[in-house]
Amino acid sequence: MILLMYEPVPDHLQKLKSIAPDHEIVTAFSEEEAQRLIENAEIVLGNRYFLQSLPFAKKLSWMQSNSVGVDLILKEKQSLVDKSIILTCARGVYDAELAEHTIALLLSLFRSIPVLRDEQNKGIWQRHRLSTLHGSQCLIVGWGSLGQKIASLITALGGKVAGVRNQPDDSKEGEMMLYGSKNWRQQLPLTDALIICLPKTPETYHFIGKEELRALPTSAFVVNIGRGGTLDDMALLEAIQGGNLAGAALDVFEEEPLPATHPIWKESKIFVSPHVGRSLEGPDFRWQPLFEQNLERYLRGEALLNVVNYQKGY
Repeated sequence: MILLMYEPVPDHLQKLKSIAPDHEIVTAFSEEEAQRLIENAEIVLGNRYFLQSLPFAKKLSWMQSNSVGVDLILKEKQSLVDKSIILTCARGVYDAELAEHTIALLLSLFRSIPVLRDEQNKGIWQRHRLSTLHGSQCLIVGWGSLGQKIASLITALGGKVAGVRNQPDDSKEGEMMLYGSKNWRQQLPLTDALIICLPKTPETYHFIGKEELRALPTSAFVVNIGRGGTLDDMALLEAIQGGNLAGAALDVFEEEPLPATHPIWKESKIFVSPHVGRSLEGPDFRWQPLFEQNLERYLRGEALLNVVNYQKGY
């Protein structure tokens, strides 16, 4: 049985049926249905109700998440491992949109768009000395498919890019310099824009904290497009309020939704983007082709795309 934790549009459902004609395909429309149906499911596609129903799974072999980050699912990592369940994620599906949003945030900071908008609302005509993304030095922390997509767009706009990846030593990809754990912090004083696109794991909690922020120039900007908690939000706020950073744009936060009383809301040098780098979508979803392709691969006994490494957490 293939259990869908979402209501499929007709074309997508028909494609799934054509891929798996010998499998029963059912949809869970409630938590109670999911808990009952998962008992006989070999495959689960989609996140909704999955964690609530996981304890009832008896035959489950593979779960396909529709999220890029799987930190919430991995709170039940031991259960997944004990049941020998393969977990795959939606890595790469939203790279283009997230990278585009990152560029929008970067340009907003470099060109002081929030300041100009505030002055427009007050009827103030004031010319400014603005900085440019062109010619700037950007450091991308997290060198997965998203980081690489962001790098390509920055490069196209004339920015200079280096990456930070999860390895001990430095390396190069073409002309791109990639720094490992030994040396990457030495690049912070030379950085105009620090872009964070890390997965959320125990190892990446507050990966960017007081020490890293203190090492940046006072003219530097920070953008977090990855996962909340990888950046110490309060340390960032303190750095900006102390005049040690020029500004930041955050799409993700340690606490979401960001409480109305949180001091970040009132800091004019922090642009709040309410987790819209991946915007609302549906009823057609961008992950549908990935689900279809991975189902084909599973039924043919081929290696699945985007298998999550339980040790690394992504």
